[in-house]
Amino acid sequence: MRDPLDHIKKLSTWRVRPERVRDVHKDVGIFARDLRQLEKTIGSATDAWMRIAPPELQNCVRVETFRSGTLTLLADSSSAAFRTDRVLRSGLETNLRLAVPGLMRVRMRVGQVTHEQPVAAR
Repeated sequence: MRDPLDHIKKLSTWRVRPERVRDVHKDVGIFARDLRQLEKTIGSATDAWMRIAPPELQNCVRVETFRSGTLTLLADSSSAAFRTDRVLRSGLETNLRLAVPGLMRVRMRVGQVTHEQPVAAR
């Protein structure tokens, strides 16, 4: 008769999953690809906003995100959001849709606007 302990050791070698090797190079490559994609999408939206929007709006409204066809603009006050909404409805949204591939909707949000250079303009 076989030793039960040997039998269990033999079974454990069959049932144990091999350890996964984590390669940092692959993770860094994925991260870099995601950053390039983000720069391409939000960069094109930011460039279009800076090129098309009136200067008085550029001082108080900036591009926050561009995700799933929705461009989110961040305004520093509700009055700036209202002015931006009026300008968007008067034709700016159509011009942005023509300039930004994949843009389907523009959304406004009120919050604190930092006056730094956009990532795409650096």
